[in-house]
Order: sequence, then structure tokens, then C-alpha cells
Amino acid sequence: GTVHQLALPSSVPNRFIQGLIVEKNHPNHAFVVFNGFSRRWTSDISAGEGHLFETTDSGATWTDISGDLPDAPGDDVILTASGKLVVATDIGVFISADHGVSWARFGTGLPNASTNDLQLSPDGSHIIAATHGRGLWTIPTP
Repeated sequence: GTVHQLALPSSVPNRFIQGLIVEKNHPNHAFVVFNGFSRRWTSDISAGEGHLFETTDSGATWTDISGDLPDAPGDDVILTASGKLVVATDIGVFISADHGVSWARFGTGLPNASTNDLQLSPDGSHIIAATHGRGLWTIPTP
């Protein structure tokens, strides 16, 4: 493939991208998760709204699919084989089965701690979550 820099539109947050995933076998379809809060607490300058954005046209346009995801810094995103989105944040891990319309806490027993990385196991049967100070966790992939 070819890598090229995207000029992101002003509709996406003015914060750094913390996580990115391109859908396997669909290179025009990607998700990005933005770190930081949706607003800057120390000034009147907005950092933009939303944490999870999707493109289906190689980055020409982006759609906010954050739904009711809490306003907390996003750290990583994965897409399961069944089409569920899983997002790691500074306050825990969340899952959406309806393409970002609604979100729920993910994983029984998974700590509500900053989760910095998510990874599917090689066979896709488990999600591995790396937390800040709480270790690594494995959870069956929904």
C-alpha cells in the first residue's frame, strides 16, 4: 500500500490521534480515537467535540460516532470480527454493538482504570487490555 498524509477537516477535534485502525480487507474504512477532553478547561478555545471518528472514503470525510461515550481521553480502538467497536479510555474500556450510537462498560471484572492499549489475540478469540498500573487483562472477544 501507499501511505500519505491526510489534511483533516475542521470537523474533527483539535487534539492528537491516540489510536487508529483500518478495517481488514476494506482499506478505505478506518476509525480514529482522539485523546484529551472535548473542551479545554483553562481557556475559551474549544478542543472540539467527540472521541471516535470514522471514515469510509480513505479520510476524505469523517463522522463522529462517539454517541454517548463518556468525555474522557481515548487511548485505543479495535473492531471485532463481529463488527463491535471496543474503545480504551482513561476511565476504562467501552463497547458498542450499534456502531457507536450507544456505549456500555466492557468486561466483567476489568478495572475502571486508564487502559492504554487494546489488541486482539492472534486467533481473534480474546481481547488483551493493557492498563496503567493494573496489569494486563484478557477477555473473550464478544
